[in-house]
Amino acid sequence: MEVLVSLASRAVSTDNVAVRNSEADLERMSLSRLLAVAGHVVAIRWQRLMGSYGLTPHGLAVLAYLEGGSALTQRELAKRCGVAPSTLNHTVDHLERSGWIERCRDASDRRLVRLALTETGHLQLEQVQKAAGSQMEPMLDHLAPCDEPAVRRFLLDTVTRFQEMDNAEDVFGYPISARPERF
Repeated sequence: MEVLVSLASRAVSTDNVAVRNSEADLERMSLSRLLAVAGHVVAIRWQRLMGSYGLTPHGLAVLAYLEGGSALTQRELAKRCGVAPSTLNHTVDHLERSGWIERCRDASDRRLVRLALTETGHLQLEQVQKAAGSQMEPMLDHLAPCDEPAVRRFLLDTVTRFQEMDNAEDVFGYPISARPERF
């Protein structure tokens, strides 16, 4: 709890989170709001980490989706990221300029352009994953190993329920695919 309060305090001052800086307020917060605050402060930390490697959340997602070796179209990547294809234009351009992905014409349909991870992109993704392991995972050292399966199940179920609700409401106009396991 102290870690959450500490992170929430920093988030309040630097990122304009509508949360008061006191443990009592966090203690009284609804579970859904507390989950949103926790997600926000973790997202801020992730964004800082990714930013130090020249990546955005969408950029990291693109690299992670391409990690398996399949070359995907920008439309396919956008669906997996849960955004409109035009939203990824800037990200894809940045990743290509950085040498982390390359555009390739589809061999069977020359009208299609597929995106593939380069060797440099693999190395960049590996570095970010390694940094996440050394900088992000230790932030969870207050969770007892025996509690991890229950927390993991809760979070996975929560993500699934919200995605199902979004899909049912057709928020983005197409389903949101599950995120890659390793960010």
